[in-house]
Amino acid sequence: MKNKNCIFMLVCAVSLFATANARTSRDLVFDDEGDVPATATQGVKEVAEGVQKVAVKTTVVLNRDGQISTVLPSHEFKSGDKVKIVFTPSIDGYVYWLAKGSSGSYTLLYPNPKSGMDNRVLRNQEYNVPAKGSFKFDNNAGSEELLCLLSATPMPELDNEAKNQFKNSVSVDAVQTKRENRRKSRDLVFDDEDENVADVNTVTQSNPVGEPFVAKYELRHM
Repeated sequence: MKNKNCIFMLVCAVSLFATANARTSRDLVFDDEGDVPATATQGVKEVAEGVQKVAVKTTVVLNRDGQISTVLPSHEFKSGDKVKIVFTPSIDGYVYWLAKGSSGSYTLLYPNPKSGMDNRVLRNQEYNVPAKGSFKFDNNAGSEELLCLLSATPMPELDNEAKNQFKNSVSVDAVQTKRENRRKSRDLVFDDEDENVADVNTVTQSNPVGEPFVAKYELRHM
């Protein structure tokens, strides 16, 4: 794999993605009558109960030989495909997107020093990974593991690691370990797929207040 074990590489901005992004806007918005709290009152009630429900909607904008489409992260990609991830959080918060290489090291995808290190995000707003441009799959087949970390409050440990581009990933590993332990003990509730929209993946988690939302995505390159 190239570029610190990532199987795709960053390329220049591609304006062709604008059409696909516009088409998916409604699909990536959380309904105020849905399962995820949409009002301050609901959010306060959850916090009082010690649990917060958080969700992220994700789609992948695919440019294959100039043809633009939106697909799920589980789609099978090919060499030369250009992609960007479009996501919408259900809460105001702070987010990091990372790629995990085969060696176990991480590469920071979002935010990015070239486009600014502000990782603040707002509910029902669309964000692109990468913030500018797209990723291009090279000729090396494999799988790319992406990690989304989202919290309603700043994550100091992760913020410190981000300054060094996550060369030290102790905090990331600790967050994932805690998440896996809760999942095994059934303290962490998942609702992984939004089956009503063919090209949008929705991951929902009910976490103890103060603990970040953690979701993994695997991009397969054949």
